[in-house]
Formats: sequence, structure tokens, C-alpha cells
Amino acid sequence: MGALLGALSAVSVGISEMFGRRGSQAVGVLTVGVVSQAMAALTALALVMVFPSELSWPDLGRGAISGVGYAVGMVTYLGGLLRSSSTVISPTVATLTVVIPFGVAVIGGEHASTLAVTGVGVAIIGLVLITVSGRAAVGIRKGLIWGATSGLGYGIGLAALIDTSTSSGSWPAVSQRFVACILTVMLATGRRSPVIPPRGIRWPPLFSGIFGGLASTLYLFGLQADALPAAVTGAMFPAVSVVVGRYVFGDNVRPPQVAGLSLVLVGVTGVVIG
Repeated sequence: MGALLGALSAVSVGISEMFGRRGSQAVGVLTVGVVSQAMAALTALALVMVFPSELSWPDLGRGAISGVGYAVGMVTYLGGLLRSSSTVISPTVATLTVVIPFGVAVIGGEHASTLAVTGVGVAIIGLVLITVSGRAAVGIRKGLIWGATSGLGYGIGLAALIDTSTSSGSWPAVSQRFVACILTVMLATGRRSPVIPPRGIRWPPLFSGIFGGLASTLYLFGLQADALPAAVTGAMFPAVSVVVGRYVFGDNVRPPQVAGLSLVLVGVTGVVIG
């Protein structure tokens, strides 16, 4: 169940990023980030009313730490997509968001089989293949820098939620997205970017936030059901972004990069099975 909920979270994140990327092209990354994070917080708050959830200050604190990572992850991810290609950004983010929560879960006492550890190694090899063979893509160097920063943010953000209790339900997702929204507002204000998009361009960031809030809640429930597979499958969202980038935004995808992405997915599958 943890693996399934993590995978559903990954799909939701990928869809959220699709709407976020569409809005970023029109009004900018920070404006989209503010609206998306605010809507995600409201969505998570609404889900508190649906699923049994008890306030827990330690878990709210974990959610707040996660929110710092998510703010960094989302802004740099969307910013990277505007400067490079999803075939460069997404695998970089994917590998870090697999390795960091996986490592934290194992250090925290979760059992990791040889197959699971091998799967992480295969995922890293896939990343190398993608980046080395990606010369035809746009902005390789910038993509790696922005992708690595985003991956660190998302990876830390995902790992911070691993020890949340089942009784807290989706409350950590509320504090996560609320903190991410506040930080994004501060960054947007500091850079004198608008925090509210003009009329006619508000729906993409709003939908981005709805799916983002749903993704955070699904990921939390996945961790509470079975932490290790949920931590890994929840990090598979960049694979969705690559598909979206190819068929919705026309990103360039070369055969070696497809092979590399396949290795990343095979590696993640090995972690889940192991």
C-alpha cells in the first residue's frame, strides 16, 4: 500500500508541475509558486476534514521543515525547466529525491535488501547516461545545477516527513505547504515579482496547487503505511514530468536519454520490490 500511495503521489506531483510550468511561461516562476503553494495548503487543510487527523506539534514541525525543502525544490525545478529541458532537470531531481529519503529511511531503521541498494545504484547509472548523452538538449550545465538544487530541496523535504505518526493524518502537509507559501511570498516580494497572476492566467497555478496538496497528503499516508517503498515511489514524479515535457511542451528526447530514464525507473522498481 505504501508503494501504491507513493506512486499516486508522484503522478499528482507530475501533474502539478505540468500546470506550474504552463503558468510559469506566462507570469513567472515565483508568481506561480505563491499561488500554487497557497492552494496546496488549502487543499491539504480541506483533506484534514475528510481523513482522521490529530494535531501533533512534532509532526507539524516536521511538516514545516519539509516545507522549506519544497519551497526550494519547486522554485528551482520550475526555474530550471525555463532554462533547460525536462530530460536534464527531471532525472537529476529523480535520483536525489530517491537517494536522500532512501538513505534517511535506512538510517532510521528501515530494512533495505541487497536488491533495494542495487536499485539505487542502477538509478544513479541511469542519471549518468542521461546527462552524458544529453548534448543535444538545451542548457545542460544550467539544467544540472538547477536540477541538483531542486533535488536537494525535494529530497530533504520528502525525508523530513518519514517519521510522522499515523494519527497526525494530513496535518504535516498543511504546515509543509503553508511554510513553503510564506517562503515563496518572501522571495517574490524581495525580487519585486507579483504574487497574484493577472486575470485569465490564474487557473494553471490553482490547479497546480490542488494537485500539489493532494500529492503531499498521499505521500504522507504512504509513509505511514510503509515508509521505505513510499519514500522511493513518491520520488518518481520527474518521470511523469519527462513524459509531459515530451508530449505537452515538445522537449527534445534522445534515444540514449530514454535508455537512461529507463534505468532510473528500473532502479526505483528494484528498490520497491526489494
